[in-house]
Amino acid sequence: MLHREEIKNIAHRVGFDLCGVAKCQEFADDKAFLEQWIERGFSSTLGYMERNIDKRANAGLLVEGAKMKSRISGEDFCVTRKIDGHLQCVFYSNGAAVMLNSRGKERAGDLKCLDVFADLMTKAGIKSAVIAAELYLPREGARPRCGDVQTALADSARRDMLALAPFDVIELDGQPFVTAHYKEVYAKLKELFAMTMNDGDNSLCRPVEMRTATSIDELQEIYQEWVEDEGAEGLVVHNETNIVSKVKPRHSIDAVIVGYSTTERGIRDVLMAVRHEDGAYQMFAHGSNGMSDEQRADLAERLSAKHVESQYILSDSRGIAYQMVVPEVVYEISVLELVARGNDDKVKTNPLLVYDQEKGWLMQGITSGVSAMGITFDRERTDKLPTPTGVRLSQLTDICPFEEQEGKSNNLQPSSLLDRRVFRKVSGGKVMLHKFLIWKTNKEASGRYPAYIFYHTDYSSGRKEIIKRDMAFSSDEEQIREILATEIADNIKKGWEEVLSENNNDN
Repeated sequence: MLHREEIKNIAHRVGFDLCGVAKCQEFADDKAFLEQWIERGFSSTLGYMERNIDKRANAGLLVEGAKMKSRISGEDFCVTRKIDGHLQCVFYSNGAAVMLNSRGKERAGDLKCLDVFADLMTKAGIKSAVIAAELYLPREGARPRCGDVQTALADSARRDMLALAPFDVIELDGQPFVTAHYKEVYAKLKELFAMTMNDGDNSLCRPVEMRTATSIDELQEIYQEWVEDEGAEGLVVHNETNIVSKVKPRHSIDAVIVGYSTTERGIRDVLMAVRHEDGAYQMFAHGSNGMSDEQRADLAERLSAKHVESQYILSDSRGIAYQMVVPEVVYEISVLELVARGNDDKVKTNPLLVYDQEKGWLMQGITSGVSAMGITFDRERTDKLPTPTGVRLSQLTDICPFEEQEGKSNNLQPSSLLDRRVFRKVSGGKVMLHKFLIWKTNKEASGRYPAYIFYHTDYSSGRKEIIKRDMAFSSDEEQIREILATEIADNIKKGWEEVLSENNNDN
């Protein structure tokens, strides 16, 4: 198998001025743009553009069953154990060390492991250094967890238990540390942190564990031992051309569909949720990768008969609101990764919903949660029920424990409906509906919700785009009522009949 540098060298030899190699990953935003582009008719007679959209947005789907052997090549590997912690850059100068995360923010402050780090640099005769490391909380007999770091940082009794695992040397004494192979990097790490390699008392700062391999088969043996048997997060593989590959397991999760959006070919995206023991639904993922065109069309038809009202409104990348449905259809999805904290260092949150058979979906609040990466829809689970056991929350927390939001409460008040107006018109056998809603969220103090929301649904059975939706937000009740009145005046003309009016002026 050829790798990117080999491909570039060949391209240059045969006369190409430039050659680039794209990362094999899913491009969700580009997929959304392509679908909008097609829906607007810009593809004209290019019908082939509508086929295999998932594969156009994710080249990894072109090769069925792609595994380690198809993604990694070489014969001289350094394999390090991937630690589930917080990535840090440690800066050392003149006997002191500070630590910044990937966003350039210093969160940790004074830590014992930093003192150990600085002491080792001083003893090694280093004047200045920049070292990449993972900050983590060791667990005896178990893998470290990312969420443990934040918990320990906030707990004075556990702060001194945090450890550093250096894995790369970026700069030493003002000079970039450039090597031909990761073996040289690791040799330097062992030299710098030699006092910690065999000294249990100084285990707060020791290099990541590393092994060498000379074949893919040996890599798979290490993967079996570290990841499958011991539960490590994954492997980081360096080959002789300095190409770095991360190898992580995919995780299977049974979740229930709570909403969806469509294109002309059927399902565009579905919203997925798991359930708490008390029955609440935590929505954590959306996507549709892995579904065939036939599956998309079939699922869209079935879900169209399960529409329900919802206090919770979420729009896709096109600005079109998802249609919420009765939670009945269970799918097994696989995810490459669940993350509890983003690159911006903020704790991930998920909507927490309650389903009522009469009222539909009710917003209960926002809770600490995860973001799912690399989602693939594997199969529908007709043998599974969407119960708190069948689609249990622990499927997520067992993989990635949630982190607590600082100073945030999940005990949010329910919303209050202020006005609901529904108008109907029948013309030439076509049915048209306008539905207008305004409500007060009662959650504006949380900082995560607007005070007032306006929502408009425009339905026409004879239109290509059958349902259109629009929303507006305001911090003022008078303004939201003005928006409602204006929208009704603009849309309701001669021939329309009002079929429902619900007003509530008691707030």
